[in-house]
Amino acid sequence: DTTLLKRGGAEGLEFARREAGHFLKAGGVENLDWLEKAKEIHRAFIERKLTAGGVADLLAATLFVEDIELHS
Repeated sequence: DTTLLKRGGAEGLEFARREAGHFLKAGGVENLDWLEKAKEIHRAFIERKLTAGGVADLLAATLFVEDIELHS
């Protein structure tokens, strides 16, 4: 995502790639503690002032729809 590159430079982009890779290698959303791990990554992004721009918006919308489905 070019927003990652703009906000965090090459270091921020590499951090995002590395964290995403670790998340997926650990099983992604199939892992029982996926939500906690995703929150940890989210907090780390905030600390570094990183955002994935449109990808982040898509993820937020997906989680919103999931929450509606689970609580309807």
